[in-house]
Amino acid sequence: AASHARAAPAPTPPPGARVWRVRRVRGPGPVAGGAHAEAMAALAPGQRLVPFEPVLSAAHAPFVLPVPSGGVKVLPRWADEDLVSKWRVRYCAVPSLALTEGAEPAMPAIADDPGAATAAVASDAAPAANEAAAGGAQKTTLAVAGGDVGAGAGDHAWVELELRAFTQELPLSDLQHGVTHWFKVALETPQGWSDWSEPVSCVPPSPEAPGKCAAVFAVVKDDTTVTVRWTRPIDFAVAAICGRIRRYRLLVTWPPDGEREIIIEDDVDCYDVPDLVCLRDYRFQVAAENIAGWGEYSDPSAVIQVPAPVPLKLQMPTLRRATHHTAVVQWQHPPPCSVPVDSFRFRYTTAPQFPAGAEKPSQDIVELRDVPANTSQYLVSGLEPGKTYIFQVRALNKFGMGIWSDSSIPIKTPDGSAPSKIEGLSTPHVYKSFVTLQWTPADNNGHEVTRHLLRVANQEDWSDAQEVEPTVTRKNDLDTCDLRHLRKVRYFFQIAAFNSAGMSDWSDPISVDLSQFAQALTDN
Repeated sequence: AASHARAAPAPTPPPGARVWRVRRVRGPGPVAGGAHAEAMAALAPGQRLVPFEPVLSAAHAPFVLPVPSGGVKVLPRWADEDLVSKWRVRYCAVPSLALTEGAEPAMPAIADDPGAATAAVASDAAPAANEAAAGGAQKTTLAVAGGDVGAGAGDHAWVELELRAFTQELPLSDLQHGVTHWFKVALETPQGWSDWSEPVSCVPPSPEAPGKCAAVFAVVKDDTTVTVRWTRPIDFAVAAICGRIRRYRLLVTWPPDGEREIIIEDDVDCYDVPDLVCLRDYRFQVAAENIAGWGEYSDPSAVIQVPAPVPLKLQMPTLRRATHHTAVVQWQHPPPCSVPVDSFRFRYTTAPQFPAGAEKPSQDIVELRDVPANTSQYLVSGLEPGKTYIFQVRALNKFGMGIWSDSSIPIKTPDGSAPSKIEGLSTPHVYKSFVTLQWTPADNNGHEVTRHLLRVANQEDWSDAQEVEPTVTRKNDLDTCDLRHLRKVRYFFQIAAFNSAGMSDWSDPISVDLSQFAQALTDN
């Protein structure tokens, strides 16, 4: 039905009545929440709201819904044909309001102090209503247990807010919870302002313990620290001052019965948990606390382990003193820590770089293991001549292996060539028809020595020289060969070595004279 817009005008206020509105300028107070705050009239500090004279009948009583915690939602009511442009709401906290049947409500008195109320409306109509009641008529009384605006005992203030018509619901937060609040509205139409509606009471709910935190998520920050994140309780978004989170309690558990509790004194949504032990299954739960107490613990997070303190990544190794088959590798040890290094490992390849993700030795990658932990240089053998190598190193401890270092600066081994000239040819054993030749092995110069060639002559000018391939054996790091069934004459010997690159120079000659054994036989 059409509302008060077509009702008869209300009586003119009695002479001397004062209607005024001011904005609070001291300390925080109840405020309108949400996006609807933009629809309220903006006042400079100390500025009074423009009073209005009601010309229409009282508006419909609003709906007032409690909102946790310490809040309400005010919903005015009007018909579309009323053409409402603005509306105002008044509210105040009153312990009790006794309405006698048939009487009109009386407004609470307020001191004439412009800074005493928050957008407050005060009226002198209340004393007149009380005087009329003194003649025996039924009366309406508003009992206020003390004022909060600095006036005398029994004084109180209405809080008044003005909003545009498109705002059809008004959330109010930070009200005094557990105390009855009274609300009434007035509407502005093209005909003017309506009178105030009948007051509606509502008790803002008292705060309850916070709900469960959700989505507890833990990630490893370093070797001993885990960062725990969580979502604030679901009721956090509508919590007033009385229901806001004060602190959190973080519970850390691990099998079989390990437990650790951390109190977080700030309203945060993440925390770094330090001093954790590696290779232990940790779970994390979070509970929130407000003025009403502690809420329920969240569901436990997924199991997470702090990584084992394996050695750090080492600096790239350096290479020096490369030969055809060897090179000396040097490296720096990792910084000292509680877990000592057990050994080092090397790997090398002739490829331009190590393949990504290659952890196991292959045909192109050779790995050297169990290099002693007390060394800082190592002789690597088994290299091939004329090839370029790169090396990497890493350390190992009881928890595992570190990351491979960056590749070393490439180093090339010398190109291969024919064996070196044999030195030290001698005859340690000489008999009547039997001679043993002995020499120091030739340097293979990058290619394995495959055979030897022996040159034998009876003339010093080597005019009758003959070449034979002896059977060479190695004894005590020396090469030897035995020559049997020799004649009783003087012999000259030279020897050379061969590899895939060619033949070495002939060794220096050596002479053995067996004719002395023939003279001895003649004498006998």
